[in-house]
Amino acid sequence: MEKIGLLIDTTSLTRKDILQYEFIKVAPLGVTVEGVLYQEPDLSYDDMMKHLSEGKKMMTSQPAPGEFLKLYDEYHQMGYTHVMVVTLSEKISGTYQSAVIAKSMVDYPMEISVHSPKVASFGVALGIAILAEDIKNGISFAALEEKYLKVYENAHVMFTLSNLMHLFRGGRLSKVAALLGTVLRIKPIVEMIDGKLQLTKKERTNLACFNIFMESIKEYVGKYDKVYIDIVQLNRPEWADKLKAEVNEKYPHVVINMSAAVSPVFLVHLGDQGFGIAILGL
Repeated sequence: MEKIGLLIDTTSLTRKDILQYEFIKVAPLGVTVEGVLYQEPDLSYDDMMKHLSEGKKMMTSQPAPGEFLKLYDEYHQMGYTHVMVVTLSEKISGTYQSAVIAKSMVDYPMEISVHSPKVASFGVALGIAILAEDIKNGISFAALEEKYLKVYENAHVMFTLSNLMHLFRGGRLSKVAALLGTVLRIKPIVEMIDGKLQLTKKERTNLACFNIFMESIKEYVGKYDKVYIDIVQLNRPEWADKLKAEVNEKYPHVVINMSAAVSPVFLVHLGDQGFGIAILGL
């Protein structure tokens, strides 16, 4: 009989319900603050807000293959026969590669599949919540592999930020673009395109960004029977609440999750102010 585990990384811990499943394990990414390395779980949201406000020098790092191998061993010792690994996009992190290297080091009979969807953070978490319920309900591993493809086939992440300098420091945006955007108070729309973060639009107001998000939700509702969204806000609860109210009014069948934070790794790259959505359709 199959016993299936689901292994993710800490950047996908944007919603509390994910850790309710005993078959989910988590590989930690790291954040270096002024030369001191921490694993993500060791940095609280308040810690990160303090570091960001003080302008601390921070860098991020992926888990070493040994971290994944340790977790594979734990699954094996607990009698798991299959493990699905879902990391953030391999285009923005080496986490996926670490998981693959660790898989090549396994010398016991356990089937492991390693996946990297073209989204990250709350975009991965949105799909993980669906896959976890399927595992809980007894899905076969073969069917789970098929469901993974369907879940992440059209998954998308888009958001706006109040300060572009964090994207520059993380190497995701040129210094000129970041400075111009900050000085001119431009509200960027950042999307994950083919697994990479890209600045796709430049708006003047949060309302304009809000309207773009709603238009994207409208497109998904027109294409798919089931639509799931995660509304994320970083110190912008008023815009998250406005999005939720608008979606509930116009599209009451859409399944909504609200997230009030991203992991420390993404706070390093995105900063502490913004809002946006992850969305997928089935």
